[in-house]
Amino acid sequence: MSVRSTAQSEGVFNGDASMSYQVATPSVASPTLTLSPEREKAIRVIKVLLFSASVIPAMVVGAIAAHQGYFDALSFTLVALGLFIGQAGGDYLYYYGTNFHTDQRDAHTKIFAGWRPFFADKIFKDEKTLTAGILCLVIDAIIGGYFVYKIGFEILLFAILGGLVAIFFTPLMLRGYKEVVIFITFGPLSMMGAYYALNPSLDFTTLAMSIPIACFVTVVAYLKGARYEIREEAGNAFVIKLNNTVIKSLLIAGYASLIVGVALQVLPVLTLLGLLSAPFALSVVKTVEANRSEVHEYLWATVRSITTLISFGVLTSLGFLLS
Repeated sequence: MSVRSTAQSEGVFNGDASMSYQVATPSVASPTLTLSPEREKAIRVIKVLLFSASVIPAMVVGAIAAHQGYFDALSFTLVALGLFIGQAGGDYLYYYGTNFHTDQRDAHTKIFAGWRPFFADKIFKDEKTLTAGILCLVIDAIIGGYFVYKIGFEILLFAILGGLVAIFFTPLMLRGYKEVVIFITFGPLSMMGAYYALNPSLDFTTLAMSIPIACFVTVVAYLKGARYEIREEAGNAFVIKLNNTVIKSLLIAGYASLIVGVALQVLPVLTLLGLLSAPFALSVVKTVEANRSEVHEYLWATVRSITTLISFGVLTSLGFLLS
C-alpha cells in the first residue's frame, strides 16, 4: 500500500488491496491505526452482521417460496445452513490464503487490522484455519448430497460453483475481482441455487430479487476493501479520497431494480416496502460523500450499509409473505 508523506508528522496509506506498502522516509515508522474502543466495537459489530450476506438471500428465497406455495421447512433450514457454512468456510480459506490477513494486498491489513474469522483464535488456531475451511466445504457437500438424492444431479451445478467460489475467492480478490465475485455469488448464484433446492426450476421472480440483494451486499464488500487513503493528523485517523461513485451507483441500482421489477409485474407491489430501508442507504452516502471522515465514522457507515441490506431483505420478505 503506497504511502506518501508531506512531513514526518503526517502518514498516509492507500486502502486499495491491490497496492503494496511503502514508506516515503525510511527513518519514519510505518503509520498504524490505534485500536480505539470505538473502532474495536464497530469491527465486532461488522464481524457479526457480515453473515447477513448469506442469511438474507436465504430468507428472501424462503419468503418467495412461501409466497408461491413451495416452502418446505426442512429443505429451507438445510439451504440456509448450507449458505451460512459456505460463507464461513470461505472466510477461513480467505484468512489462510492471505497468510492470516498479513498479505499487503489484503484490505484487512489496513483499516480492519486484526480481523479474524469466528473461532480462529479459540477453536481453530491460525495454522488450522485451512482445515476449518475444508471441513465447512465437506459439511456443505453432505448437505448437497441430500438435495441430489431428493431432487437430482442438476442441483450439483449450483453446489460446484459455490464450492469453486469458496476455494478460488482469495486469488480472484487479490487480482481485483472481489466485488464482481461477491455480486454474482451472494446474488444470482446463491438465490437461484437456494430456490432450485426448494422448487427445482428457474424462477424469474428470484432472479429479479437477486439483483438488489447483490447490489447491497457488494456495497458492504466495497466499503471493506475500497480504494481510499487514510491520513493521520494530530493523533486522529481520517479516511480520504474515497471513490464514492461505485457505492452510490450500486445503491441506486439496487432500489431501481426493485422498482423496475414491480413495474414489470415480476415482483409483488408490496415488495416496495424495501424502499423503507433507504434512510440507512442515504446515511451511508452522506458519510462517504464527505471530503474526509474519521475512521470510526467510516466503520459505522459500513455497519449502516449492512443494516441497509438486512432491513431491505426483511421488508421485501414481508412484502412477499403479505402478497
